[in-house]
Amino acid sequence: MGETQKKGKTRNKRRRTVSPDERKRRFWHRLGMAILIGLAIIAGVLAWFHFRPSPANEEFAQQSPDIPLYVLVIGVDEEAAPRTNFVGLAAVNKEKKTVDFIMLPNNTKIEGRKGKGVQALQDIYTEGGMSLTRAVVEDIFHIRIPYYISFTPESFARMIDINDGLPLYVEKPMYGETSDGAVDFNLGQGYQLLTGRESAGYMSYSDKEGPLFQALRQERFLKAFYEDRETHFGITNAVNAYRVWHDVDSNISAKDMARLVWTFRNVPVSDIHFYMLPGEIAKSGETKTATSDTLWNFDPVEVQKIIGTSSHAIANE
Repeated sequence: MGETQKKGKTRNKRRRTVSPDERKRRFWHRLGMAILIGLAIIAGVLAWFHFRPSPANEEFAQQSPDIPLYVLVIGVDEEAAPRTNFVGLAAVNKEKKTVDFIMLPNNTKIEGRKGKGVQALQDIYTEGGMSLTRAVVEDIFHIRIPYYISFTPESFARMIDINDGLPLYVEKPMYGETSDGAVDFNLGQGYQLLTGRESAGYMSYSDKEGPLFQALRQERFLKAFYEDRETHFGITNAVNAYRVWHDVDSNISAKDMARLVWTFRNVPVSDIHFYMLPGEIAKSGETKTATSDTLWNFDPVEVQKIIGTSSHAIANE
């Protein structure tokens, strides 16, 4: 019995004795297998994005390298009669990998609509929703805008949270309440990691500085968000875009949005060009609306120049 135990111990010692060369071989073998598995997962995800059938949305395809895809992007508040608190027009050129993004202040002056008199852009959504808002913005730019994206505070917050928040310097204290008087967001001045709800509050915050400064702050946020996502793997951003897109109201499919994010994975923020709708603040005493003490008079000629720039063919005056 004693002899058998000795032989068993000897065999166990032999099993545990592994040479340094053998350890290295095992390590590199396991590492290679892990890399292959990782590549297979990535390839599978990309194939899934590519071959999975899209819903019956308008095809998000570019007909010419010189004609971008125009997308209306809006943010809508939670009021009983909802208004837009963010309006932007994106000219997306997938072929040249550039985006021109034109910010429209909420108090942009809208006039000439039958029997309506002067209106502020933010009130158009209350009257006619996305369809009327899109028609009015099409009239401003004299182009067809086939695509739209509409965020609520909830869907915008989810987009930020699913990407682990956004590090941002908040330039001054900002506070907001819900419709029932509860604290919605309370931001102090300084550098901080914003949650989704805080980010939605930062974007919607409005004070005596007015809609123009709000639009400039929104532009700053979008640049910071894009720069932050540049530091992450393209596949991560594409998967996150797909996950969140089911909560967003858009006629761009989740698959097409994930593809777009993947296409722009190596595009620097310097190739994303931001513009403010050309114009000036209406002079004191000019017509104002019930919701806007001041209005933004846009310049039709300068607007057409920006549209010309977006297609890389400057429009004639």
